[in-house]
Amino acid sequence: MKHTPPSPPRIYSFILSSALLIAGCATTLSLKELNNFTLRNEFSQAAEQVEKKKSSYGEKNALLYSLDRGMLLHLAGDYNASNQALAQAKRTALDLFTKSVTAHLSTFLINDVMTPYYGEDFERALIYLFSAINYAALGQGEEALVECRQLDLFFRALPFDGQRNNYQDDAFGRYLAGLLYEDQGEINDAYISYVKALKAYDDYATFYKTPRPDALVEDALRTARQLGFSDKVEEIQRRWGPAPSPDSALPEETGEVLFLHYAGLGPEKVDSFFEISLFNGWPYVEQVNTKSQEDTQVEQARAVFRSIVADKMIRVAFPKYRQSKARIQSSEVFSASTTCRSTLVEDVGALAVRNLEDRVVRTRARAIARAVVKYLLAQKISNAVENKNGEGVGFLVRAILQAASSATEIADKRSWRTLPDRILMARLRLPPGEHTLTVRYLDAQGNSVETREIKNVSVSANRKSFVIVRTAV
Repeated sequence: MKHTPPSPPRIYSFILSSALLIAGCATTLSLKELNNFTLRNEFSQAAEQVEKKKSSYGEKNALLYSLDRGMLLHLAGDYNASNQALAQAKRTALDLFTKSVTAHLSTFLINDVMTPYYGEDFERALIYLFSAINYAALGQGEEALVECRQLDLFFRALPFDGQRNNYQDDAFGRYLAGLLYEDQGEINDAYISYVKALKAYDDYATFYKTPRPDALVEDALRTARQLGFSDKVEEIQRRWGPAPSPDSALPEETGEVLFLHYAGLGPEKVDSFFEISLFNGWPYVEQVNTKSQEDTQVEQARAVFRSIVADKMIRVAFPKYRQSKARIQSSEVFSASTTCRSTLVEDVGALAVRNLEDRVVRTRARAIARAVVKYLLAQKISNAVENKNGEGVGFLVRAILQAASSATEIADKRSWRTLPDRILMARLRLPPGEHTLTVRYLDAQGNSVETREIKNVSVSANRKSFVIVRTAV
């Protein structure tokens, strides 16, 4: 028996209702509101507002709710609550990670926004990194190392969609793992992590223009010598050069403060538009793997495509990142006995931009195919109405459908909005006890922008402790 395609009114209603659904979606805290909380260092208040707005995130944005809340609680210093939120984010991301996005029917003709957000590769990786920092800040070193191991497993599992981005490892994640392993006395694992970090920073220099932290070479050489790996010492020196300062274990009865500076506001995803002719856009439709009712929709579009002029221009939307430049670019940390300048260890903004660029071809292909099919189905419906009810009614229906299609033709601009733009780190060796640190924030030219004081920084002998600060200006 011959299959009867859905009637024009059903598709007409489908596209219109989809436009209304997107236009009428409940809103979460706006990016401006979140940034204002960050500018005022009101992280607990921001986390409370995110909690109040939980229902407006909706099921499709459940991951973003956990990410926003987890990061804000991390910045507020509520590391236990942050870990609870980030643990939920891991469960949600893993669940979506193992499901095919194409299994969600009826989204091809609407918008990718209608599918559950499963996060960018770097966003999912950073869940483990911030969880590890949370545990380390709580003094739970073994739990922090569990997160580092999970991060390693995460990268082994990529790619889940059969393709691979340039982001294949996280250099700062490896660096942090080395520091945490060494803190727990696991020198061999520390050495392995430091070497992996050195290799990852080689890729960072190529893809993100992020230089290798000088102290990392010292760490790799120190642990290699502790293990008696003389051949590895020579290899490290040959490949990455000698350490910039004498490498040695921490002096007896000395601890180390790891000062993490989260600087700037993360990049924002925005719409980017371009036009393409039906003729040039149709091959993208043919490449789309469709399912169920989408097969019928594409088949109907194919019939219309054969009967119209193919040089009609179609407007297509896809996402891109817009970055803002913060005035504060780095920092210096002073104690009574030492001074240290922070260095860039993770350029989150650069990761985000390159990660999106790596998959932009796939994003554009789907966006083009969707726009072409929506246009052709709108033509089918309006032609049918015109044949039955006259040219005037057909023209009106065509105008309404084109407006509905435009309303749904927006890029998927969802992202982890509470991330910083850059992460910098300074390392201070200090005697045990309570310390007061002075932080001087610097602009790109090294001029002082602001000075703050951090009191009651606790340092233990032969152990590492964490201080975390956030700037947005």
